[in-house]
Amino acid sequence: MTIAKSLCTAWARNIKLGAALAVGLLALSLWGCGGKIPPTHYYTLKLAPFAPAVSDPKTTFVLDIQPFRTSENLHDDRIQYYESPTEFSYYEYHRWNPDPASMLAEMTKRRLDEMGLFAHVRLVPSGAPGDYALTARLVNFDELDYEAGGKARVALDLHLIRTRDKKTVWSDRREVEHSIDAKGVNGVVLALSAASDQLLGETLPGLAAEVEREFKENPAKSQ
Repeated sequence: MTIAKSLCTAWARNIKLGAALAVGLLALSLWGCGGKIPPTHYYTLKLAPFAPAVSDPKTTFVLDIQPFRTSENLHDDRIQYYESPTEFSYYEYHRWNPDPASMLAEMTKRRLDEMGLFAHVRLVPSGAPGDYALTARLVNFDELDYEAGGKARVALDLHLIRTRDKKTVWSDRREVEHSIDAKGVNGVVLALSAASDQLLGETLPGLAAEVEREFKENPAKSQ
């Protein structure tokens, strides 16, 4: 028993010594690099100047914007870039705040408010459900580093559901690429902002046309 106990004690000491050595090597490595961990930078999209909502909306409908879903690889808050069409990575110390899905939902609300299409557009529905629900999935939100000069890519899958019968009355899947005109990660953020704005500018008029058509053709159900 004494020999076994001695062996266990020696083994435990070796484990502790190994852990201490590993910590020491890490500290030495950081000291050799200047002793500093790079700071983390946080980014948000650049939004167009806010325009007040139209006081006389085109319909009496209420729209509920559901939380935007994302592709699995966009659950990470680090800014993503593609090194090739099939290989992606992240900028370790450059992160989104808030997350891309929340930013795109907010941009969509602002766009629809400015269009004056709905009587109310709600990001966080409360009380009775609205007349329509907008669901979305953010498919791509990244930098294409392998493209000449670099490009920003945004792809969004949108569906408008009529609440009373759960019918999808409009949908659109759209992808936009925008050139990166400024240097560094901030240039990527600006390009993603422009691509997002362009995508919503191209897709939301189709949604508006469908809602206005139904409002005119079914006045009784629009009340």
